Amino acid sequence: MRNTNGDRRETPFQRILTDIEEQIGRADLSPGDVLPTRADLAKQYDVARATVDKALAELSRRGLIESGSGRRTLVLGKSAARDVVSTIGVLWNWPEDQERQGGDYLDLLFRGIREACAEYMLEVHFRSAPLHTWTELVQGKGAQGLLVVRPDYADATIIEGIHAAGVPVVLVPGVLDESPVPSISSNNASGAEAAVEHLYELGHRDIGFVGLTATVPDHFERLKAFLETTGRRGIAVRPEWICLAHERNPALFRERLGQWLRPDHYPTAVVSCDFMMTLAVLGRLRDLGLSVPEQISVVTFDDPPAAGQMHPSLTAVAQPIPLLGYRAIQRLREIVSGQEVPHIDRLATHLVVRESTAAPCR
Repeated sequence: MRNTNGDRRETPFQRILTDIEEQIGRADLSPGDVLPTRADLAKQYDVARATVDKALAELSRRGLIESGSGRRTLVLGKSAARDVVSTIGVLWNWPEDQERQGGDYLDLLFRGIREACAEYMLEVHFRSAPLHTWTELVQGKGAQGLLVVRPDYADATIIEGIHAAGVPVVLVPGVLDESPVPSISSNNASGAEAAVEHLYELGHRDIGFVGLTATVPDHFERLKAFLETTGRRGIAVRPEWICLAHERNPALFRERLGQWLRPDHYPTAVVSCDFMMTLAVLGRLRDLGLSVPEQISVVTFDDPPAAGQMHPSLTAVAQPIPLLGYRAIQRLREIVSGQEVPHIDRLATHLVVRESTAAPCR
């Protein structure tokens, strides 16, 4: 794979794909030639039969081979690997300090994107810039499709413009209401429900919520499920226990948090919408001299490695973040090839219980 962030070792799948494509490109394999059987190819490349099946399926999708009668595999025509490699653009627009603090999330998401691009031999270009610059990826870098990372509601018009221009685009994560653009996201509702149920079972009835509801679709879905679950449990959430930041500026969020959490004014537990926000919550609690979980319990969304290494370690709603990136590339690739795809693909979350939650002390 060609990648703006460095080379990766070739996988067995890639080795088969590249070798057969190059043989076709050199005319060592001509139209009408019959490939060895799948069993023979597995032995030749010293791989599992499933790897051969996957490589042949990809060669068939690219129009280079087809399975004939008696399960024979026929070469269709001459083409070189580099003539069929697609180019993908990844675009996100986060403030610099948020991007720095949210590095774990982006690293995990980009890991999944890179793995999928390596597997499918896609060239990928990453760009941190306002979304209206998308044409630079399409026209300047030749991207045949775009991934937009965690869009805001305010981005909807630009994203619909990309879609209307005929450029395949997938959102990851985030679902924009009534948008025709496909998206890959976590099951935010079940994650928020699991967090509230865990705190309820511990005995908490004064539960706070921290999020960016006004801007980020994922956060809106989490707040909605938070309120539905607390309501179902008979918990009357006090309005002052909901802290909503209306911008993605960490400095402004910390200021808002300082007004929300005070020495004589705090809930017994907090559900925080992402790891970056959780770090700010923990910092504010330290400033106030409040201990976790003895005086206040904390549940975070996102479960990067750091969450399990902190003191106390964080109870977290774990999302399959690398899989989000991987699945987004799969979906975009399907769109580029003209396949019908689901409008929304939600991946399961699960609660990881650690040290940051306990029964309330009051």
